[in-house]
This record gives sequence, C-alpha cells and structure tokens, in this order.
Amino acid sequence: MAGLRVSPPRIFPAASRASRPPAEAAGAADAYRQASFVLGDEIDVILRGLNLEGAIAEASRGAKFRNQVVASSLAFWSRSWLARLQALHAVEWGNYMAAFPLVRSAVDYQAAGAAMVQSDAAEWVEWLEDGGIAPAHAEHATEFRLHSYRAAEVIAADEVLASIYRVSSDFAMPHFGATLALVASESTPDRVLVTFGDRDFHVALAELVIGWLAALSSAQLGAATESGVFGVDEPERVERVRDEIHKLLGRRDRCRIEEIERDAERRYLVHNWRRSPGSAAKRLLL
Repeated sequence: MAGLRVSPPRIFPAASRASRPPAEAAGAADAYRQASFVLGDEIDVILRGLNLEGAIAEASRGAKFRNQVVASSLAFWSRSWLARLQALHAVEWGNYMAAFPLVRSAVDYQAAGAAMVQSDAAEWVEWLEDGGIAPAHAEHATEFRLHSYRAAEVIAADEVLASIYRVSSDFAMPHFGATLALVASESTPDRVLVTFGDRDFHVALAELVIGWLAALSSAQLGAATESGVFGVDEPERVERVRDEIHKLLGRRDRCRIEEIERDAERRYLVHNWRRSPGSAAKRLLL
C-alpha cells in the first residue's frame, strides 16, 4: 500500500504468574495458594504456551515481516494474548467471574487475527486506504475510524473456537442457570443458596477456564506455525508445548463441558464439578 509503512512492532513477550494478592483480600490469598498447589503444573503449561507465543511475535519483528498482514494479525493476537493472560490471573485470584468474558473476548480477537492472515488483510487494507488513520483537523486530533469488525465465519468454521465461544458466552451472560452455577452452586431443588463476592478456590471452575486457555493457546500456536507469515524459529518447541496441552486436555478427571441435545435443545453437561479436590465429583446439566 503506497505511502503507509509498517514500523517494527514493539513486543513485550513475557508472561508470568499473577502477583500474590494482599492478605486482606478475602478469599483471594487462599485461592492463590490452592491454585499453585493443586493446579501449578497446569498453570505452568499455560505460561509456556503464552511465552512461546511471545517468542514468535518477537521473531516476527524483522524487515521481511513488516507488512499489513503481519501488523494487523499481531494487533489482534496481542489483544487475545493479554486477555488470556488476565483470565489466568483472575483464576489465580479466585475471580472466576471475570475470566469468562475475558475468554469470550480472546476468542473474538484470535479469530480476527486468523481472518487477517486468511484474507491477506484485505478489509484492513481497505480501511486504511479509506482514511482509517487520518487527521481530524476540526477536533485537533488524530482519527482512528472505528470500523466494526467481527470474524464470525472464522469462529464458526473452527471447532475449538466455536465451542469455547458458545460456552464462555453463555457463562458470561446473565443467564439464570449459568448464574446459579457460578454463584449459587450449592442450591438444591428445595432451596437457593446465593453467595456474594465469593473468591474462594473452586477447582472445577479453575480447571474449566485453564482448559479453555490451553486449547486457545494450542490453536494459536498451530495457526501461527502453519500460516508461514510469522517468524517461527523453533517449530519443535511448538510441537512439545502443543503435546503438553493435548495431554492436559485429555485427562478425564478434569472438569469439562460436554454439549448434548435434550428435548431438541442444545444443553451443557458439566462433568467433575467440585469445589475442592477432595470433594465428590458431581455433574451439572445446564
């Protein structure tokens, strides 16, 4: 595109554990300890995936990568990467409610980045050529035209993205059944028991979110490697991390959600629902 250059991206590739919460943060300090003790190995797998994604972004700074396809895809990839890191931190602090909308957003961003690669960033380039970045003289400002965009077709065509998007969206919305599962899961047909501001450790919710984050990282690493447009210096490292993720997701003792049909309606059957590792595993039907 004439007249619009792509500068070397500024990369901040390091992902790490959440900081230790203050002792007075109700529930969070215990959730942090429990997450580290019970799920520390799984958290480490997520961080290895995120750091590998950061290394690929770092390797994509060179002159041969300075084009609109890489720039646009990295922009959306960055948003997904940060949303997933913050979802992991929310899990470590016992703030599971915050993790669900972050996961849903991460899917949207990840799909948008994939769409840029698949389309040679055609819509992005058209937006730029139509004054996407322009001086706004009357307001003494620089204008970034909003340009609503969503890669719904990419999500629909990808089994991993589509499944995680459906479930995380339903949990992120104020649906009655999802709300009961998240803040009143001790309820029975005889009583409703609501909690408020609960940040105690919940192994099933933590496993559920960590599983989604692992699957999204594996999908992103695979897409980045297969696209041929990024700097993947260590493909064997990518395979090792993806193998780790595959083994993690293959464990049948983890909390997981199965989509089933009941009375001609799509429903969610949650397996291995339990608050603490020693509790009896239950199933929930949503």
